Amino acid sequence: MFKKGVSGNPRGKPKGRTLSSKLRQAVDANFDEILQVVIDLAKSGDPQALSLVFSRTCPPIKAVQEPIKIGLTGDTLTAKAEGILDAVSNGNLSVNDGKELLNSLAAVSKIVEIDDLTKRIQALEANK
Repeated sequence: MFKKGVSGNPRGKPKGRTLSSKLRQAVDANFDEILQVVIDLAKSGDPQALSLVFSRTCPPIKAVQEPIKIGLTGDTLTAKAEGILDAVSNGNLSVNDGKELLNSLAAVSKIVEIDDLTKRIQALEANK
């Protein structure tokens, strides 16, 4: 029986004995040959080899969206949110863009709230 708080294996797991570490060592030792096989398979049209080569060497193409100009009027965050919803409902702004803008507006509102609370705390501490 083991004593509570005392490891049954104080030296830990021996390094290099796991299957994954043995596999890494074998790949490291034969990397150039393995790489050449993958390249040769890709050249011959093997779909998996092609996918592996491209996924590791070419970054995925990211969608690029043109900036959209919308006029947000109103002095309050609520008025600006209503302007965003109007732009979405009128078809001037996509639903996804409207959602992103509303999320950004919500983040701004939290920042404004934190700033306001900070000022209130500082005023209270100054009056002590």
